[in-house]
Amino acid sequence: MIVTVANHKGGVGKTSLAAHLAFRAAERGNKVLAVDLDAQGNLTGTLADRGRALKADGAERLFGAEGEPVPMAGFEANIAVLPASPALNATDRGQLSQAFNAIGHLKSLSRAFGFIVIDTAPAIGLRLTAALAASQRLVVPLQPEAYAVDGVSSLLAEAVSIGEHMNPGLAPAEFVINALNPRARQHAQTAARLSQQFAVRTPWLRRSIAVADALAARRPVWRAPVANSAVANEWAVVCDELLDAFGVVDWT
Repeated sequence: MIVTVANHKGGVGKTSLAAHLAFRAAERGNKVLAVDLDAQGNLTGTLADRGRALKADGAERLFGAEGEPVPMAGFEANIAVLPASPALNATDRGQLSQAFNAIGHLKSLSRAFGFIVIDTAPAIGLRLTAALAASQRLVVPLQPEAYAVDGVSSLLAEAVSIGEHMNPGLAPAEFVINALNPRARQHAQTAARLSQQFAVRTPWLRRSIAVADALAARRPVWRAPVANSAVANEWAVVCDELLDAFGVVDWT
């Protein structure tokens, strides 16, 4: 199973969601590969040692015609990583043939990993094309704000086009509402409206520093030493709901 987490708007929680999906799938006993296609490398820094990542095969090698890149070990036993590097930014200026290289490599890697999650940059380009063309599923995190849908229409149009022309196995997008302020009436109203427009998973994820603190400690929020138990439960439930929908087996 290959899953892409994407949104053209930055700061909506793509990396947080990708990391938590990786943690949860690994806890279920799956062999997980996290692919970091965002040159900022936040997913890499959460799941693997940045110093070692500098000497490892980077995710940009997916786009090369040479041999399949070798993932590096992450901090957790069941999680491997194809780390980000600044070289990723140049891939969006490449040829479509390079996207097909990446698609082939990702599908080949999926034979060794039960679950692959791809974190993408907030932009349309060759990296997103390759990720969507190789994936069975797309997850879109949204923040419940007035302009939350900005960029989503173009992302969905891209996904539909890729589904029609390159990847008929790509399922309709799943949406996750993130960073909800339960005390803000506008947030609740916007979240309700988004739930009418899109296939939004529940529960809605409330805003909490506990999530950032947990990821800084390189662990999911439900395993953080000090965390809001309600927030931790929300993240665990949403990840389980998504993984169940994706058919990711619990081997534990």
